[in-house]
Amino acid sequence: MNKVALVTGANSGIGFEIARGLLAKGATVVLGCRDLKKGHAAREQLVSLTGNDAAEVMQVDLANLARLRNFVPKFLARFERLDWLVHNAGVWPRTRRKTEDGFELTLGVNHLGPFFLTDALLPLLVRSAPARVVVLTSSMHREGTFDFEDPQFKVRQHHGGTAYAQSKLANVLFTFALARRLEGQGVTANAVHPGVVATGLRREAPPNAREPKNPLTPEAGALGPLHLAMSPTLANITGRYFEGTEQMPASGAANDVKL
Repeated sequence: MNKVALVTGANSGIGFEIARGLLAKGATVVLGCRDLKKGHAAREQLVSLTGNDAAEVMQVDLANLARLRNFVPKFLARFERLDWLVHNAGVWPRTRRKTEDGFELTLGVNHLGPFFLTDALLPLLVRSAPARVVVLTSSMHREGTFDFEDPQFKVRQHHGGTAYAQSKLANVLFTFALARRLEGQGVTANAVHPGVVATGLRREAPPNAREPKNPLTPEAGALGPLHLAMSPTLANITGRYFEGTEQMPASGAANDVKL
């Protein structure tokens, strides 16, 4: 049976390497990319590197709910199953900007878009069980708090790091809540901090934070997400947080069921 994966942000960085790893194992991989031109260029590289031409490019724009609504029926018409949903795409803007729908960009792309997409594809994931949802988050979720009064920084001063940490806490809260709701249905959901990786994520950071010390390569950063996606030892592990390939305790806030 040919397994199908959807990897968001698959045209570069960690997402590219996750797609590469799944293709190397013979999966069909949908490269969910905002920029189709970059997606097709990545596809050519991936097919050349893996020898697996079952890579397909589809537009997944997490900052635009209308485009996501357009994507979902196209995906459902094209594929009868979804074995892996890997939420890799993310942003870390320095200043407050908005999505097409008016949401603060960091929260919109890092959490609201993935939430919407997962919810829309959940029936297919359940029908495809055993299936796995892998959510890339960050150890910065430990610094995050979720401000329900002003989650989009309309009143309080926007700070890139604060907004990013909030969105990464939202990722873990979402993953743990999803795991509880899917219990007994054959779909696991786990969150992973891939490590501090040399990607374009920090391109808007202040100069002193733009180039982290001793960053991992994207290939090394993909090891954790690929482990969560494919390791037989994790077949029944759900609702957990990993750093790389190691299971770690998440923050107290992330484990707050009421929150």
